[in-house]
Amino acid sequence: MRLSKILEVKKRKLRKRIFTLGVIITGVLSIAFAVITFYGQNAGNFVMSMDYDSYNRGIQLSSDREFTNPTPRLMTDPIDDARDMTYSWLKIEDVLKTDGNFVDPDYDYVAYTFYIMNSGFETVDITYHISMTENHNNISEAIRILIIEDDVKETMYQAIDPLDKDGNLPYYPQIMPTPKFFMSNTVLLRENFLKFEPLQVKKFTIIMWLEGYDPDTNDTVLGGRIRLNMNFSIMKDE
Repeated sequence: MRLSKILEVKKRKLRKRIFTLGVIITGVLSIAFAVITFYGQNAGNFVMSMDYDSYNRGIQLSSDREFTNPTPRLMTDPIDDARDMTYSWLKIEDVLKTDGNFVDPDYDYVAYTFYIMNSGFETVDITYHISMTENHNNISEAIRILIIEDDVKETMYQAIDPLDKDGNLPYYPQIMPTPKFFMSNTVLLRENFLKFEPLQVKKFTIIMWLEGYDPDTNDTVLGGRIRLNMNFSIMKDE
């Protein structure tokens, strides 16, 4: 179902409960940081185990820049009855001003801000990737993942769009960022940041939503759910 159809009528009640979205973002002191999202009514908590090697090298996580309560686990509140929306509806400025979980009073989407600090004594290189461990009703074809680093670097990720019967790509508004495509069906993206110095703090904001302009956003995603793991680690020396 295209976004234009959503805006047309008050939309079919069938769309009123596209899926239930519960999100737990779990960080570990190893900079093994996980985003676990569940679509479905019985979403439960998910906890990652610590990597003591990275912890011993001084990598810490926090939901605030002051690191008043560094913790091995960070969790967002669950989101219920999420419906399809689009990039221009995101309140990005408000999200960036909100540490931890951001709740939009108008639309339902995942939005979470956290911080990573190198409290050790060595400069290290960090790599991170997002992998998918569950994908019910092929909901991964319709989601968008936006990662914003330090309030500046904004990158949107999505599955590759199929061509229509006439060989054309789907229409998206010009305001939409140029996407980077998922790497595979299991590893969606892989990135890094280098020379992470002692006492340096880096900010990450993650936003995820069901994109209404995507042709894969249709009734087949009803009841869909997905589970994603976002893992950070210190890059090993070659």
